[in-house]
Amino acid sequence: MVVTARRGARYSARAMPAEYESGDHFRRVVDAFFLLGETTVGFTTRELGERLGVDQRSAQRYIAFLRDEIGIDFEKTGHRHRIGVGTKLPPIQLDPYQATTVLVALRLLQQMRTDNDQALVGALARLGSALRVPVVNRYLAMLMASVERRPVDAERRQVERTVIDGFVQCRPVEVEYTDGKGQTSKRVLRPYFLEPRAEARTIYVFAHDSVSKEVRPFRLDRIGRAHLLGEIFTVPDDFDIDALVAGSWGIWQGTGQDEVVLRFDAEAAPRVRATLWHPSARYTDRGNGGVELRLRVASEVEMRPWVLGWGAVVEVVEPASLREHVADSMRRGAEMYGPEGGG
Repeated sequence: MVVTARRGARYSARAMPAEYESGDHFRRVVDAFFLLGETTVGFTTRELGERLGVDQRSAQRYIAFLRDEIGIDFEKTGHRHRIGVGTKLPPIQLDPYQATTVLVALRLLQQMRTDNDQALVGALARLGSALRVPVVNRYLAMLMASVERRPVDAERRQVERTVIDGFVQCRPVEVEYTDGKGQTSKRVLRPYFLEPRAEARTIYVFAHDSVSKEVRPFRLDRIGRAHLLGEIFTVPDDFDIDALVAGSWGIWQGTGQDEVVLRFDAEAAPRVRATLWHPSARYTDRGNGGVELRLRVASEVEMRPWVLGWGAVVEVVEPASLREHVADSMRRGAEMYGPEGGG
């Protein structure tokens, strides 16, 4: 990927900060990836080691890591190695504003991940190095060091990559899926879209499901096993992810049947007014400095943790089911923390 700052100016995606310590291994792996992806004739492991400032054995380990752990395809001619054409995407021309937007999105994804994700590190490395913003490179150095300490879950990584392959290649994926009640089932998913949800710290796969015969969301972290099938499917022309989740507070689908009315006091009103919580949200100022929020969602159940997070600065007016849930939760909390609470 090339980030263009102005007409005719290009930044090398290989410029990396030099002050890594525990993250030095990942820096060199990323550098090796760049070098092996840009060459047309390939490098011997000796030549690669010289370019990276390491011995030949280390260069061999980097190639093995990229091939076996990250799943990069390699082409080998004689003793020369280079990344296979099928692995690489065409160059993407981004200006600094577009690249920064992608960097922020990757930062959000990084906050959602707890495992050792080299693909995320590589993407951040390319953007950070191309932008050449010192604070980004320092952040990248710390990230690489922390990633080294995270557990490697090879089985989980393989499952996620199989689902991504199905999404990119438009191929069905046979999976074992465990729902929220702990029940496991086998089904074939045709992945239409990947939808991140920061509040749940996970990614959902919107897919046509062989069991329900509908397009439904599936949590990626609940897919236990995945096997890519050989056929090809076509995503319907009328599939629209935004329209599909428009009535949801988070991810639940529906036409939007619960009318929710919340009254925030003056303390919370500025924040409530400044944020668009939902496309259907309507605000009404109250005489006491507070604000009333009205919106329509597929199910109020999905809103419950969010409403409880506001504590005593919000009153639920409608629907009755949400009001009763919040009242009961706060009542039990008051008993727990009261003089006779048994915490």
